[in-house]
Amino acid sequence: MIPALFRLLYGTGVRLGEALALADKDVNTAEKHVIIRESKNGMERMVPVSGSLAEVCDQYRKTRKGNQIGSGLFFTKDDGSPCGQHTVYTFFRDALWKIGIPHRGRGLGPRVHDLRHTFACHALAAMAASGADLYHALPILSTYLGHRTLESTDKYVRLTAEMYPDLLKKENDISADVFPEINEEDKL
Repeated sequence: MIPALFRLLYGTGVRLGEALALADKDVNTAEKHVIIRESKNGMERMVPVSGSLAEVCDQYRKTRKGNQIGSGLFFTKDDGSPCGQHTVYTFFRDALWKIGIPHRGRGLGPRVHDLRHTFACHALAAMAASGADLYHALPILSTYLGHRTLESTDKYVRLTAEMYPDLLKKENDISADVFPEINEEDKL
């Protein structure tokens, strides 16, 4: 379950609680999407998944034991009971320790939620690289992530400019005519 869950978190940017609340019927690998019904902001949304992620979800679904299927949830423990966030956090911290990445404490990370931030940064960078208009790309990303405001999404992509300096240049080029330079003579 854990490898499929982490691939879903990284590959879609959904929140951990949203992923753990997924009903089995809401994971549609044939049409390559999941439906998020129980979101933080109460917004239902359809989230596309890549072909490789759909395959991972299919493989996970095929390897589940019979008693897991009856719960109705997609991600369950071996005994069919729901998987809680604490179980995932414990596994994540253990994995960090095993590969030598220090966990700096509660709220300091790395955190499972950082997979969502990483997704958001990579998605915005990919949209910019494909030539998408950043003025339109950010609201699309915001809706995709299930945010109510652009300010919420801005928190997720705040480091993007440092990681992808070309994005900042592109954004500056877009807004150059919106905020023209003012010469000293113009101030008088």
